[in-house]
Amino acid sequence: MPASLEIDLDRSSPVPLYHQVASAIESAIRDGTLPPDTKLENEVALAHRYNLSRPTMRQAMNQLVRSGLVVRRRGVGTQVIGPRVRRDLRLSSLYNDLVSEGANPQTTVLSLERIGAPAQIAEPLRIATGDEVCHLRRLRRVDGQPLAVMENWVPSSVAHLDKESLEQDGLYKHLAQGRDRLPDGPSAGGRHHRRHRAG
Repeated sequence: MPASLEIDLDRSSPVPLYHQVASAIESAIRDGTLPPDTKLENEVALAHRYNLSRPTMRQAMNQLVRSGLVVRRRGVGTQVIGPRVRRDLRLSSLYNDLVSEGANPQTTVLSLERIGAPAQIAEPLRIATGDEVCHLRRLRRVDGQPLAVMENWVPSSVAHLDKESLEQDGLYKHLAQGRDRLPDGPSAGGRHHRRHRAG
């Protein structure tokens, strides 16, 4: 059954009604009242519930879609997909950023192997081709929902990494513990594969 949300609209406010509705639904998504996968009522039902015109209700839903908080799916309707994680443009730990935003991150190590660094990995890490690196892939979830697959190459001289510790703490904590041994240059190479949930 589609979820409903009671919203008090201030019709005397200069704030447009569509924005009031969108803001209220956004707040409910961010505080967990409307968790990911929640199916919302259709626009006709929502317009009737809040005594709004369909175009006004459509504007509100379009704002939520553009914000990445809900998705429209043919044959399914509109569903909550959850808030995006906002990160500052600075070197930081995704794990710590999530914790600081009140989220509950979980990490699953998909693979961890120690190999000789191929040339295309050794060059940006400023190590010699063939030097030992730890190649790891991790799945990061937020409150049980998949967020990203992260792939990193870390020189073995920088930090000792193992599956158990990586599933307890963020990678950057381990790098920080070995910072006195960091070479003069990047200590880890990596990329994130962001997975946007569609329902």
